[in-house]
Amino acid sequence: MLRGPGFRIAHQGTGCRKIFSAAKTSCPCSPYSQGDEGRLSGTLIGGKYGPGLLASSKKTATRTRAQTGPCKTNTTCPRHYVGNYRYVGGYYGGCNEELMRLALVHGGPVAVGFEVYPDFQMYQGGVYRHTGVHRSLNLGSPFDPFELTNHAVLVTGYGVDKETGLKYWSVKNSWGPGWGENGYFRILRGTDECGIESLAVEASPIP
Repeated sequence: MLRGPGFRIAHQGTGCRKIFSAAKTSCPCSPYSQGDEGRLSGTLIGGKYGPGLLASSKKTATRTRAQTGPCKTNTTCPRHYVGNYRYVGGYYGGCNEELMRLALVHGGPVAVGFEVYPDFQMYQGGVYRHTGVHRSLNLGSPFDPFELTNHAVLVTGYGVDKETGLKYWSVKNSWGPGWGENGYFRILRGTDECGIESLAVEASPIP
């Protein structure tokens, strides 16, 4: 079983998909990051034709959350890229808890989208569950795989809370180490809480 938020790189998997241990990577500098306010899941883990990922530090990026426009980065910092990224389950709507766990074990962390509600921004620790009404697209179709999501994050592991017995995902956010559990949060697992099990994306590293 993959452990919780204190385990910074929860699992590299047999595919050795390496993910940064920092609580924040310099995704805001990507033109696809929407100012770090709801980037696309596929671009969260980088892309062959994007700016790449680099561990955040005082030397890598000068832009902070929600800022837009050009940002300065140290061009000597190594960048990491991924390719062949795909939906867990093979298509949008094919994802579920079991397939996400398998993807984590065999390949490492996966990018996901989920819906951020106001109570999530007040999160300080524990297993998060939204307590209000969940928003819905209400398309009226018997087969409706589409779910509202407005933020992309990285699922790094899973476990069971010892005090409550609740199953959870351990997730890396992009709001810095001062937020949540050292930049991470835990969210209820197995119920598609806030759409977090709806569109997971996995990828392979480009050497």
